[in-house]
Amino acid sequence: MSKRISLRSKKIGVVINYLSLLWFVALFYTGEHIIGWSTVLVAAILVSILIIIITFVTVHVNSGLWKLIHSKIEKLDEREIYVTHESLRYSYAIMSIILLLIIFVMALTSMGKDALGPILPAGLIYFAHTLPSSVIVWKEKDLLT
Repeated sequence: MSKRISLRSKKIGVVINYLSLLWFVALFYTGEHIIGWSTVLVAAILVSILIIIITFVTVHVNSGLWKLIHSKIEKLDEREIYVTHESLRYSYAIMSIILLLIIFVMALTSMGKDALGPILPAGLIYFAHTLPSSVIVWKEKDLLT
């Protein structure tokens, strides 16, 4: 049986999830390129991964939003199609802006010379997949409550 969480709790979960994702990426690149690896840094990275997993399951999976966003259009009713379309539209706009900003900052700071490694692209892929359901959490008051 899945436990229902309030809309406010879902919003807080989305914020915690994305802050943990940012923290994870920042810690990884700090260890990789700035200060080197230490036990404390690795522990902090593992804690951030655990928080990402817990908030992902709570906000996106248990609420049914992950299933809604990744459902075939034939299986959705009219309202779900509209909500999904709107969340994807907002998400792609947000994702485009963020990617352009990252590319711009990398070009200005010459970070593009170093290999990106798998962490930033993996984080951006995760962000792209969870952003539509996060948009629904922020915009819709009565869907899947």
